[in-house]
Amino acid sequence: MPMFRLRPILFCLYLVSLPATASLKVVDYIVAVVNEDVIMSSELSQTVDQLRQQLSDRGSLPSNDVLRRQVLERLIVTRIQVQRARQGGLAIDDARLNAAMAEIAARNGMNLNQFAQALRREGIDYLQLREQVRDDMLVEQLRQREVNSRIAVSDEDVALLLEKQAGDQDDLEYRLSHILIALSADADAEDRAAAQAEAAEVVEKARAGANFADLAITHSDSPRALEGGDLGWRRGSELPTLFADPVPRMSPGEVSDPIPASGGLHIVKLDNLRGAERSAMVRETHARHILLKPNVLRNPQETREEAEALRDEISAGGDFAKLAREHSEDPGSANQGGDLGWQGPEVFQPEFQQALDVLEPGEISPVFQTPFGWHIAQVIERRERDRTEEIKRAQARSAIFRRKASEEYESWVRQLRDEAYVEYREAPDAG
Repeated sequence: MPMFRLRPILFCLYLVSLPATASLKVVDYIVAVVNEDVIMSSELSQTVDQLRQQLSDRGSLPSNDVLRRQVLERLIVTRIQVQRARQGGLAIDDARLNAAMAEIAARNGMNLNQFAQALRREGIDYLQLREQVRDDMLVEQLRQREVNSRIAVSDEDVALLLEKQAGDQDDLEYRLSHILIALSADADAEDRAAAQAEAAEVVEKARAGANFADLAITHSDSPRALEGGDLGWRRGSELPTLFADPVPRMSPGEVSDPIPASGGLHIVKLDNLRGAERSAMVRETHARHILLKPNVLRNPQETREEAEALRDEISAGGDFAKLAREHSEDPGSANQGGDLGWQGPEVFQPEFQQALDVLEPGEISPVFQTPFGWHIAQVIERRERDRTEEIKRAQARSAIFRRKASEEYESWVRQLRDEAYVEYREAPDAG
């Protein structure tokens, strides 16, 4: 058993696209041509091995042929998006990539050197993983530019959703899995009949107790196929439009009939159901502060000493607001005498919030440091406020955006795939 396994935080996309370094017993060959690029058998085989290792805890696994087919399609789709991103002038510089790699290492409880060594012990080339992370960042940047940037959520959309939610007796969240049997726009009657037969067979197997995730890996043409079709938890307002009608009527464990759509036939399983929180009481703090920043004329120690002198003056009866207007280097609050207004706990830097949390109303903090500089803070007053409606509006807007973006992304990916030149090559006899 390997000593190190990439944690889920590295996200499955890295693992299903990651070439390892194991030697091959056959001569390498091209398995697919993607526009002007190629995918080699070694890349596909090594990626399948990585995915099989990640799925080893599941027990039964699809056949190697099924995994190769799904992984190859994932590699093709990813390659097409990377090509489009680069053609569009998008790039991920080394500084951003280094920061991303450091974050991945930290989430695995290591520094970069330890992480690279652990990867080598698993037969994974760190430099290859690094380039895969760059590609995934490029794909995300492309998605932001070509999909997410086109999504608009109006106040009317939000109002309509909130009105609908107000009429619901239950505020529920749904854990869903999904299978797509894809159909191209020019599919003929024979293709449609074959897709309907396959969808009916999948539904029958799922209802008979077959593992839905295995069925998704084997049959689904969705981008989530290699994750077993898992769509995660979705509030009712976040359900894809196609599922908004059938899912609320389903019971946990139930599998839907095939749902026809322009892209094919969808099958959804309701894995679980839970109630969502209805109220959100938040403690808000009304505070003010003075900020001093080190600069070329004043080093950090001198900056702190000046802040200490200001605090002593305030403690001796000095006017906090007047001193803030004269000395604070926070452009957002200095003209208001350092007043930060009423704010919830999610607004400030953690270090600043922690300093506020220990103060009683009227109390002046010791001088403390955050990434912005040295601060003196005072809590003016506190209150408890029910932000349920405010949060509901924000959640509704976010839910509508995610739903629209998810639907648009799947359509966009299918269009990219249809427009690309993809040639599958016959595998030579490995004998």
